[in-house]
Amino acid sequence: MKNYFFIFIGLIALTFLFHSCEEIYTPAIDRMKQLMVVDSHITNDPKQNYVTVFKTRNFYSTSAVEWISGALVELVQDNFKVVKAIEGTPGHYAFPSTPVPGGNYKLRITYMNEVFESDYVIMPPIPSIDSLYTTFAIEKSVRTNGYGVPEVFEKKVRKVSIDIPLTTELKYYRLNYRAVIQWKYTPPPFYDSVPNIIYALNTKKAFLEAATPPPTADDTSIHILYGWISHYNKDFFDLAGPKEFSLSDKILNHHLVSLAYKSQEYLDSATQDSHNWIIILDQYGISKDSYDFHAKLNQQFSAEGSLFDPVLTQVYGNMHCLKDPSRIILGYFDLNSYKQYRYYLNLGTGTESTVVLRQLDKYYEIPDRGYTKDSPPFFWETNYK
Repeated sequence: MKNYFFIFIGLIALTFLFHSCEEIYTPAIDRMKQLMVVDSHITNDPKQNYVTVFKTRNFYSTSAVEWISGALVELVQDNFKVVKAIEGTPGHYAFPSTPVPGGNYKLRITYMNEVFESDYVIMPPIPSIDSLYTTFAIEKSVRTNGYGVPEVFEKKVRKVSIDIPLTTELKYYRLNYRAVIQWKYTPPPFYDSVPNIIYALNTKKAFLEAATPPPTADDTSIHILYGWISHYNKDFFDLAGPKEFSLSDKILNHHLVSLAYKSQEYLDSATQDSHNWIIILDQYGISKDSYDFHAKLNQQFSAEGSLFDPVLTQVYGNMHCLKDPSRIILGYFDLNSYKQYRYYLNLGTGTESTVVLRQLDKYYEIPDRGYTKDSPPFFWETNYK
């Protein structure tokens, strides 16, 4: 009987042990005082001049962003010329004029009888590139196969790279690309109710629903859909600068993006056919301080929890409170010079195909995705001008 009693006590202890292992640990995080956050993007392009101002939220907060409205936001030049921003929606401010390369500017925000300023920043010269080109490469990645075993996979790609000049006035750059893949699709002839044009479809589901309407017998003619889908580099800041101890006057072979020869991985359906791209390159001339600030952000974004990851630290910007310099203001006054380049690129169907690459001189507004029926959209590009 005594043995059964001890067995019973042991089972109860094990039950409590396993139950305790299933409890979810929720760390106690103190509620912090809200801080001002300033997100600015100022360039020589009128469409890229904005400042957003809002307050931080606590870790577990589910409330909406608290925008700071009614602030006086000014762009101040060192010759005392001041440009006042116009508030569109709450917390979103835009300047009616653009700064001039070579000018020295600071951002000033006045709110609740307090003044917040940035350091003075010189606007760099308008950036440029020497050349854009492509090279064949095989990219290897380790993924788990269907049996749960890690396996090395190879993918044939075309690497898109650029060479950038280095000058005394401009040595640091930030780059954004937008790769627009063009595709064609010939639906069955009875799908006559396909809309003539759809722009800015948001999801793969939206496209499939729009492109496969209920069949009718009214129209048996053949139609062709001309579509496009955009892909971006949104996971990190693409930065370029001189290598340490280098005496070169160029940044050579800076990798922008790798495009796979098998284009199906970029499309919504296996029935779509495409082999050509429109590459939109946004190039920003930035300061050394801006380069360092975004490089630190990249280090934080790339942390994956391994032993050799960078230590998480506060990334401080260049904004401060005049009344209380010790007060923390998050954000950065980013003053960039800007230029855009566009290229048409046809990879072909494999390594033996001739690659077609040419620079474009027309800069149409291209929605993120969509399609037209029977005739290409106005921005459609082919191997020939």
